[in-house]
Amino acid sequence: MMLYLVRHGRSVANDAGLVTGTTADELDAIGVAQAQRMAAWLSHAGIVADRYMTSQWCRAQQTARLLMPAADWEVDSRLGETDAGEVADWQLARFLAQCPDFYADPGNRYPGGESHLALNQRVLGWLDEQLARPVDALMVVAHSGPISCILQHIHGVGMERFPAFLPAHASLSAIEMVRGDDAWHGRLLAFALGPLENLPVAIHGARGRAAS
Repeated sequence: MMLYLVRHGRSVANDAGLVTGTTADELDAIGVAQAQRMAAWLSHAGIVADRYMTSQWCRAQQTARLLMPAADWEVDSRLGETDAGEVADWQLARFLAQCPDFYADPGNRYPGGESHLALNQRVLGWLDEQLARPVDALMVVAHSGPISCILQHIHGVGMERFPAFLPAHASLSAIEMVRGDDAWHGRLLAFALGPLENLPVAIHGARGRAAS
């Protein structure tokens, strides 16, 4: 099974440097343009899926509709970003000033929200459910946190290193899931792939024409 993981385009909360923002957070103008460029890139590459899923967050659903407006997008809250509870709309700098060691332990729980370990548990529960009824190709629009959880899982990277992967906005990570004798195994075919304009400048130099 091919698993196409797309991070949403840049949002208002991303631009403002908030901890996570909330489910109501929308794409900003740059995020809309990123999603539109990714839509054209996917069309040119001929990448389609049998099923399409997105989180309940507005910024993910907006991206999904821009990518594939004719697709039947299923919404699953397990694909949502970490629930940062009472500090979701705080500036990240303010939160770190009050809780400088918060990210040292993935078991730490946001006030009124969840921990990154809880995020990992729900995301991997979602993944297990999809693998129990696989299709040839599944496209998902989600967030940096859930995408990193899946990538860390298939590479055997523990949550003490979360987030080990930081996909660019409106970028694609492609995973080939193969059923072995007793379990599914994943192989990362591409990470942070997409139109060059969507990728951070640091990636431009490293990837060159490979991302175009």
